[in-house]
Amino acid sequence: MSRKERRAPRVEGIRALLEAGDHRAAGDAARALAADGSAPDDERAAAAAVLASLAPDRAAVAVGVLGVLAALVLSVAVLVGG
Repeated sequence: MSRKERRAPRVEGIRALLEAGDHRAAGDAARALAADGSAPDDERAAAAAVLASLAPDRAAVAVGVLGVLAALVLSVAVLVGG
């Protein structure tokens, strides 16, 4: 394995947490790495990429909010009309 192909142990740890399904710990570790000013730029970029992958899709959040609003409107309509 060449030097360029090697990943830092902290980045590998974050990826291992993601693969294990521990997204909260992976996000915490990625935030800590991204905030570490002494970390190399490539490690901080990898941490930022992990954080971006954990962020929810805005369209999915918007559809979810619209669904909740529709359920509330229907509930009120049934209660008032019923």
